[in-house]
Amino acid sequence: MKDEKTSRRERRRRRLRNQFLAYLILIIVIILVLAAGYLGVKGVLRYLDDYNDKVNRVIEEAESSMAVEQESEPEPIIQEAPDAGTEYNEGYSSPVDADPLGGLIESLLGNMTTEEMVAGLFIVSPEDITGVGTAVQAGEGTKTAITQNPVGGLVYAPKNFNSPEQFAEMLTNTRGFAKYPVFTAVRAECGTAEFGLEATAKASELADTDSVRQAYGTIAAKLTSYGVDMNLAPVADITPEERTFGSDASAAAPLVDAAVQAMQEAGVSAVLQKFPGAAAGSRSLDELKNNEFVAYSMAVQNGVDCIMVSHISADGVTGDDTPSSLSSVMISDVLRNTLGFDGVVMTDFLDDSAITDSYSSAEAAVAAIQAGADLLLSPEDYQEAYEGVLQAVADGTISQERIHDSIYRIYRVKYKNAIDTQ
Repeated sequence: MKDEKTSRRERRRRRLRNQFLAYLILIIVIILVLAAGYLGVKGVLRYLDDYNDKVNRVIEEAESSMAVEQESEPEPIIQEAPDAGTEYNEGYSSPVDADPLGGLIESLLGNMTTEEMVAGLFIVSPEDITGVGTAVQAGEGTKTAITQNPVGGLVYAPKNFNSPEQFAEMLTNTRGFAKYPVFTAVRAECGTAEFGLEATAKASELADTDSVRQAYGTIAAKLTSYGVDMNLAPVADITPEERTFGSDASAAAPLVDAAVQAMQEAGVSAVLQKFPGAAAGSRSLDELKNNEFVAYSMAVQNGVDCIMVSHISADGVTGDDTPSSLSSVMISDVLRNTLGFDGVVMTDFLDDSAITDSYSSAEAAVAAIQAGADLLLSPEDYQEAYEGVLQAVADGTISQERIHDSIYRIYRVKYKNAIDTQ
């Protein structure tokens, strides 16, 4: 039987191999996406060089760590034998080995500063960090801005799009400049012709899962050709509007889920919006479970990556007029615990008057994190919001563990296709 010291060394080697494999697969995926978007050999080589550097950095750091630990290896600890009835497979692995994606993420987070982690909780417009009027290219200004502000993602508006080639080049350059992976997000619902999309039928006109899959599959294919990996869609409200799949919860739920699956199968993270629903208001929790929450529950069970929480007050559940996006009852108690959602929770746009009329950018950002949100979308003043969260961490209002939990969930979505975890 191998001694404990040898076993530990083997586990380290397995983790190193898993990390290398993760980056290698990520390189291949990026190359395929770029090639599919006709971005050219130059863009591919730039991405390949970027991620080769990251692979080499991880390997060098891991090897250095292993060398140090082996020099100061403590004497093996003799553990008691397991109970007679306990069986261990010969291929038994540690929790990190059993979850290579988790091991990769923890190794990345271990190299991040608190400042970088906090910045990674924000998803903002390119104008928010560059200061330009309308961003239509990514050059040295973007490089400097995203180096100084390593935000978790950038959300682009139709004004940022001039042509498929221009948009794809801007996103490729931006991702290449970033020290850490960034979400590149848009809002492209079915029925829209923005971002160079061919208009599909509106959500209210789609009555079966096949037509929904086709519509959102078409949208996702176009978005991936640009390098977009997150779409703020579909709308899960149970209301009779053009943007929704109708007011019958049982009929709408599978259509919402079909939209989510069509996008995520294509590599675009869906952002289900907007929890708890436009008609939540004074409805009780039981009433919401039987109506608005039906679509959310199905999508949660089937692995939706992200859910956007609105600023609507659900006083029938919370007992007060706190916006749902800043309410721990709605996010932590209801969305997390009652519905069982363990993915990324995103706030609605924090520069909305529903927030800015009552909260400063710093107050809203801190309150959202305390409530359980992971991604903070477009605060009115990003710098103020960022510094407010940093101060809250420094004075203990928000714990380091709380920041770690959110950034970990964010990175599980960013890297979920990097390793085959099945």
